[in-house]
Parts: sequence; structure tokens; C-alpha cells
Amino acid sequence: MERIGFKFKIKPELKPEYKKAHDEIWPEMSKAIKDAGISNYSIFFSPDGTLFAYLEAEDYQKGIKKLGKTDVNRRWQKHMEKYFVKEDPSILGPEIETLEEVFHLD
Repeated sequence: MERIGFKFKIKPELKPEYKKAHDEIWPEMSKAIKDAGISNYSIFFSPDGTLFAYLEAEDYQKGIKKLGKTDVNRRWQKHMEKYFVKEDPSILGPEIETLEEVFHLD
């Protein structure tokens, strides 16, 4: 199982709406994430709008490719687009920075 951490930014003033969207995540989006082999997925907020996300995956690259090919993921990313702060507007979804794991304790 791979452990993945990454960060991205949202407009901090839209945090309540962003949280509400995730509180009401579409069941088909939740299923697509699980079907892609992704589990234990959490997102944390910092007041400057930086989000830290953590997930576990059987094969992260394979899972992300599988998820990226789904219609529900494309619709979800378009639905969420208004929240993201990013330099490259051609990216669908957030502009993420994957973080290197330097320590883990079970």
C-alpha cells in the first residue's frame, strides 16, 4: 500500500462551500475513488487556503489514471474548479504538489 501526501490551494474565503461540497460528495464520485484503489483519503485546511491531502493506494499512478478516465471525475473537477488557486488554467482540477514522505510510524 502506498501512502501519498500532496498539497494544493483553494480560495480561503470559499472554504465553507468547499467543505460543504465534500460533505455532500456525489456517491458516484466516492465510488470511482474507491474503484481506483484509493482509500483512507483525507483533506486538511490551512487558513491561507493551502490544503494538505493524504491517501493510500494500491498503485497510486495506476489509480489516478483510472480515475482520470472516468466521466464522473471530469464532471466533479469542473464542478470544483471555482475553488482552486493555480497558475496553469489548462489543468482540470487542482494544481497539486506531491510531497515526499520522510517519516512514518505505524
